[in-house]
Amino acid sequence: MTATWISKPVRTPGEPPLFLRELVAAAPAGARVLDAGCGPGSWPYGERAGITIASFDIKYPPGPPAPARHVAVFRADLARLPLRSESFDLTVCHYVLEHVTELAPCCDELARVTRPGGTLYLAVPRAASFDDRLYRFAGWFAKTALLKFRKRLEHRQRFDLEKLLGLFASRGLEPLALARVPAGFSWMNDPRTKRLQGPFTGALARLHRVTGLDLAKEANFVMTFRRTGARDVRRIPCERRVTHVCRECGEHAVLAPPAPLPASWECPWCGKPNPLGRPR
Repeated sequence: MTATWISKPVRTPGEPPLFLRELVAAAPAGARVLDAGCGPGSWPYGERAGITIASFDIKYPPGPPAPARHVAVFRADLARLPLRSESFDLTVCHYVLEHVTELAPCCDELARVTRPGGTLYLAVPRAASFDDRLYRFAGWFAKTALLKFRKRLEHRQRFDLEKLLGLFASRGLEPLALARVPAGFSWMNDPRTKRLQGPFTGALARLHRVTGLDLAKEANFVMTFRRTGARDVRRIPCERRVTHVCRECGEHAVLAPPAPLPASWECPWCGKPNPLGRPR
């Protein structure tokens, strides 16, 4: 059983859903959901058989989502979608925009296919974070030091909060909710880096405990927007708290560890252990 000081993020009364599984759980029966740049699927599609999911990517390196009656899978470019305008109640863009080459057309399409009153979910890395800089360094290292000169650098866009608010305010989307999410370094689950993940995250946790230097903090923005049609609404939305992210499954958790400080915490989603730095 998960320790009582470890929990999944919990909405208080009146707070809009923000995290991906909350949004999927809150979608009404029959809702139309778009999973943009889905890879193998941005969440377990089997959790909600009562919604209709359109799922696409420009390529499927880990393989496309598993077939299901309520899921349509196709190949497409986010900058040029073969979809009708105002088709989706919920549009999901989960760690995709940092990879695109044509940012403005991709944002245009995300806004266009979301129906009036519908929700856009967005997750992107924060460009100033250690995590995003490390990911970019790893890409440059593979391209130059390993002589992979034809390798595409994956993080092509850089984001801060002001830029995100501006991108979608100008397209008629009003911000609803926000979380500044720490790094879990779950991208290191790639077979090429998996053996480094444990020692690396353990070293960062020890550094945090000893010096107070937290290299995982505020690594990502998770946001929701509502398509209202109102232009240039840039208010700071309702903010939710996340203290940790699981290095194995990438899900969010909120920790209030006891004293003396435990050496690790167990993910409330997948049950896997993670090293623990100082309380956040």
